[in-house]
Amino acid sequence: MSEAVVGYEGAKLAVTVVMVRDTEHGLEVYVQERVSSMPTFPNATVFPGGGVDSRDVDATDDESIWFGPTPDQWSQVLGTDRRKARALVMAAGRELFEESGTLLASHLDGSLIADATPYHSQRLALESHRLSFSQVLKRNDLVARSDLLHPCSRWVSPEEDAVKFDMYSFIAQLPDGQEPDGCTREAASTGWFSPSLILDGWRAGLLRLVIPTWAHLLLLSQHDTVASLLAALENPVIEPVLGNPVDDPRYAEFFNYTPPNRLNV
Repeated sequence: MSEAVVGYEGAKLAVTVVMVRDTEHGLEVYVQERVSSMPTFPNATVFPGGGVDSRDVDATDDESIWFGPTPDQWSQVLGTDRRKARALVMAAGRELFEESGTLLASHLDGSLIADATPYHSQRLALESHRLSFSQVLKRNDLVARSDLLHPCSRWVSPEEDAVKFDMYSFIAQLPDGQEPDGCTREAASTGWFSPSLILDGWRAGLLRLVIPTWAHLLLLSQHDTVASLLAALENPVIEPVLGNPVDDPRYAEFFNYTPPNRLNV
């Protein structure tokens, strides 16, 4: 078993994947409403994601299941070491597959997965830790596509939080032919929505957002297409946002506005 990797000042290392697509009505993002029994962020509207674990670290030396920017290149972009960078990318691919059934992978000939449903039977084994993402890839002669992930941000939980996360966020465009589903025990509902519509729902008190999700939605709402969004992230600077950035004018609305309580939870 590999030694665990940890985040900023010992925080739990985590990932989230902001999955987007183009529609005739503009850019849409895939979100989940977490079930009320979740120990962290219950009932919140979030993106697919979760903690990095030993399975992701164990895959760090296997080059046969990797295509795209190298771990060394990812380490430069993410501002971390090679081992941690690769674990983050593998965790992002695993969490997205576990929680949405979306597979950022290709066959050995380089052709992208256009239909991920033949592999869905292995999602439960991933969730129960009976399989690692690397094992799923190997068993099916697949390769993880790191080029389908685009680094976006890094948020570190406030000191007062009982559970502290060091969360790296990635943008991923929905692969052609694939369609995510809500077959995850962590979500009460899932779906595609306009980022602006989700923000309006928060303002109306119809859904709950945490600051990293709100900030990502604000970014997405400024773009009409996936191409425009990815162009804005072409040369990202991944500096950690530490705690609650209450003095940052970009996030003033989140900290200065209190939505009405219409959730009854």
